[in-house]
Amino acid sequence: MNTASQNILNHIHSSSGWHRLRLFNYYRGTLALFFITIYLNDWIDLFASHKDFQPILFLSASIFYFCSFFAFILGIQRQKPSIKTQTIIQTCIDIIVIVTITHAFGGIKSGLGMLLIINISLSGLFLPKRLTLLFAAATTLTILTDQIYSQLITPDFQASFMQAGILGMLIFTFAFMASNFSKQLRDTEQLADEQGRELETATQLSEHIIHSMRTGIIVLSPNGNILMSNNAAENLLGNIKLPANTSLKNIAPDLFQRFVEWQLNFEHAQQTPIQQSHGLPDIQPGFSAIEKDKRTQGQTLVFLEDASQLNQRFQQVKLASVGRLTASIAHEIRNPLAAIQHASQLLEESSENPDDLKLARIITTHTQRINDVVKNVLQLSRKQYYNPEVVNLKNWLVQFKNEFCPSNGINENQIDINIQPESISVLFDPEQLYQVFWNLCSNAINHSGIDTQQLSIKLHGQLSDEAEQVYIDIIDNGLGINEDIAAHIFEPFYTTSTQGTGLGLYIIKEIVENNRAKIKQIEQTHNGGCFRIYFMKTDSKNSTGLKDSDTMDIQV
Repeated sequence: MNTASQNILNHIHSSSGWHRLRLFNYYRGTLALFFITIYLNDWIDLFASHKDFQPILFLSASIFYFCSFFAFILGIQRQKPSIKTQTIIQTCIDIIVIVTITHAFGGIKSGLGMLLIINISLSGLFLPKRLTLLFAAATTLTILTDQIYSQLITPDFQASFMQAGILGMLIFTFAFMASNFSKQLRDTEQLADEQGRELETATQLSEHIIHSMRTGIIVLSPNGNILMSNNAAENLLGNIKLPANTSLKNIAPDLFQRFVEWQLNFEHAQQTPIQQSHGLPDIQPGFSAIEKDKRTQGQTLVFLEDASQLNQRFQQVKLASVGRLTASIAHEIRNPLAAIQHASQLLEESSENPDDLKLARIITTHTQRINDVVKNVLQLSRKQYYNPEVVNLKNWLVQFKNEFCPSNGINENQIDINIQPESISVLFDPEQLYQVFWNLCSNAINHSGIDTQQLSIKLHGQLSDEAEQVYIDIIDNGLGINEDIAAHIFEPFYTTSTQGTGLGLYIIKEIVENNRAKIKQIEQTHNGGCFRIYFMKTDSKNSTGLKDSDTMDIQV
């Protein structure tokens, strides 16, 4: 099948083709109704003389044409047979009926034959060029045949072969023009359909990309109504729906306030993250006007980033050079360090001078501290993997308590475990969870500021009502954490102790976030410190809560 035939076939089966054929038949029905009306109202004198007029033939042809109109509409409504077949049948009836009505009006001199130009030309919109010209030739022959027939059966009939020939030429001319126009129309429609499909594909692809992005995207109107959002934005704001035409103020008031501030002064907008509650990540918003020349009037594109991930990437870059440096010179540091430590131990054993013993202990203490720093940085520079499992929190904590208390010289009644409901399970690597709780509880013992025997540690966990997320609080009754210090406790190498390395809480935070959880320091209304861990939700449909690909060794 060649290209032209394919274009015609596409056009034949297009909805616009059926629509135009329906309009064409409305014209036929109107024309038939017009003929019946002028007959019933005796307006024939306005168009023909009584001498040449044949009323019975005229009325019969008009009624037949009007009834055909309803049959045509029914076929178009069912779209059976094909549009090409229906057009051929309708065109044949057009030729027969109009030539008959023209004959009943007195022949070609009545001027009604000009209607054939309209019908044949319109039929050319639905038929191939060759078939349209064939119908033009058939129409011309039918007109000439009518002239010959009228001259033979009517004694005083004056034939108008010249006028019939001119009418035939006009029919051919307009049929040819209509065919060319129809071809251009079909080509234009095909091009428009292809462009429409490409545009639709591009639109779907763009929407898929936007919804699959890890960066949250929200499109806002000037008054702060949500026009569009992607899945990442809904997840960052707490797995909530962001329906269109809903005010951002009602869903995320802090983000809406930041948007308003950006509208008022977009050059000096705040760059600090927005803190969220209930274990949701802090978000870093960014704003961009879609219409650059109308920043306060056009739509605004809002980008949402997980601030903890941004900070994590920054810290990773910061520690990358330290890790590479430490890994490369670890042996060079540890070898002389071991020699110094060994010498200080020999000095401490052999000397009886109190001053020498004091200096030897100082050397031993600080060499051990240097060794701890190297060991912690090496731990950060190594590749770590985690394998999350479903852990029953209550049972796991009881086992942890039985191991932790004897090792740290405290009574079991100094650690209170309260998990509600007791069936709560979380997703976490058990070994890394052990490391997190051991370090946090050890910090409570070492930095509480009170006597160890007076210390109490509460491990209270529950399911939050708002976000339906499991969390656990590690609370001690010590002196608490100063507000200025609390803002930096998770930063690497930040410490207020001369004995610390400043990496303990940073490592804990890394482990927690690598297990897709979140840790925060919670300010207490009374004395004592509190760390809260929000755990990843478990999935009842999957024992691990993750896809198969996620349960493999996952690099951190």
